[in-house]
Amino acid sequence: MTILRTAFFEANLSAEEKEDFYQYMQQVVAPIIDTFPHNQGVVLSKPEFIESEAHQEVLLIMQHSYANKALMQQALDSEQRIQSMNATKKIIEKYNIRVHHMNLIQD
Repeated sequence: MTILRTAFFEANLSAEEKEDFYQYMQQVVAPIIDTFPHNQGVVLSKPEFIESEAHQEVLLIMQHSYANKALMQQALDSEQRIQSMNATKKIIEKYNIRVHHMNLIQD
């Protein structure tokens, strides 16, 4: 079993703002998350197209994975998590981005 810590980022941004957001997440936030204890990898996914009218503002889905819930909790309790929260806060406040977190199980 693998736990996928998943964040959905939503906002109505211009093409230039989206590019700035994507670059920041890839170059600043993801490398910090990659240093979380027990992290098995970070994946950033940009929607190619969204069928649901209700979710047209989804910009990015970010996932990082852990072997189990206890190891994920150790990562979330780490100093690196505080660093990633501070880095993420800068970009989400800059563009008024909404963030939704889910923890998914992958068998």
